[in-house]
Amino acid sequence: MLVAIGHVVAALVAAVALVVKLGALVRDPRDQKIWASVGICLGCGLAVTLGWAPVYSFIDQVTGVPNLAKLAEHGSALLTATAIQFLFLHLGDPERARRQIRRRLALLVVVFAVMATMFWAADFPASEPLHFAERYGDLPEVGVYMLAFLLYLAVSVADILRMSLGYARYAGTRLKVVMRLLSGGAGFGGAYVGHKAFFIALALSGVRAPWPEPAASQTLVALSVSLTCSSFVLATVWKAVDSLRAWPRRSEAYRQLHALWFLLYQASPTIALHPPRRPERARGATWGLGQRLYRRCVEIGDGLQAIGKLDPSVQAAARRRAIEAGWEKERATAAGEAAAILAAVHRQRQGQLVSHEQDPSLEQRPPMIERMDVDADARRLGMISAALREPFVGQVVAEAVDVTPKG
Repeated sequence: MLVAIGHVVAALVAAVALVVKLGALVRDPRDQKIWASVGICLGCGLAVTLGWAPVYSFIDQVTGVPNLAKLAEHGSALLTATAIQFLFLHLGDPERARRQIRRRLALLVVVFAVMATMFWAADFPASEPLHFAERYGDLPEVGVYMLAFLLYLAVSVADILRMSLGYARYAGTRLKVVMRLLSGGAGFGGAYVGHKAFFIALALSGVRAPWPEPAASQTLVALSVSLTCSSFVLATVWKAVDSLRAWPRRSEAYRQLHALWFLLYQASPTIALHPPRRPERARGATWGLGQRLYRRCVEIGDGLQAIGKLDPSVQAAARRRAIEAGWEKERATAAGEAAAILAAVHRQRQGQLVSHEQDPSLEQRPPMIERMDVDADARRLGMISAALREPFVGQVVAEAVDVTPKG
């Protein structure tokens, strides 16, 4: 009963982790680490589900091939081990990882081909979901089958533990916890290998093991799958908690950016990927706030590129006014940038160009902003946006540019 509960719990953990990683894959299909994570969760889920006696027996009955589920179960375990190696390799050196994973995939194909060949050669008379090793362990074909399977797992577990110990020295606290969970899952996988090899050795020697082999093996598998997949669930939970804690700050930052965004949107409406129906309204955001904030920063960066060079004299004048008003240096700089942007927009409407040779002191953002800098960019652009409402900013622009509408 406890073994069955363990299988169900492990399968549920694997299913949750797979759903989480599939969602991440939809958002970023080019990330090789996410692909590896999907492979890990899928392999774990299949291994623990196929090894559960009711599912095992059902597959054998449907296909008419005794113990075919065992081959599929072991193949899923090999897939999981290879995917974990792939993940750790990409955490270190992605370019080198592509070369190294080819050798591991080639070895995986060879090992599984040997296992499949020995499986069909054994010609099992009956399905054995629980006592496969005990009943068929003395067959020569099964001996070769299990040797290939256990050796591959042993080498993979050793490789995973070696890489995890090496990377853990440079990882942050959270990543270190995730890596330890992965290593723990690999450790229980290694215990499964050792236990299974020891049991087969006893069987070949004619010695009966004093413990129930199926219960021990399935418990080790369930623990390995639960630890491995819970690492991905934990990472997602941490990310969700961080997003929840950051929601008030990011929501305010998103609203704060509206004045600057709307000014640039009026000058160049094409910056909006999805133009709102009422762009003049400063709307908040409830869902996907991180992505919306990122998109808003990108659109502002595109708008700054569209208006061209900024007038440093306008920027200097507004900055000087802000300092005279007692503003701190960072806010004063933002006020100068706000005035220069506002002046550039007015000049663009009037068909005028800034004739200065030097680059503007306001850094022009590339089309894409690094995600790790979104909060910093939003804070800086938010100060510029807030400064647009200051009376002295408008006065400086009025002195430098004719803002009277023509006609």
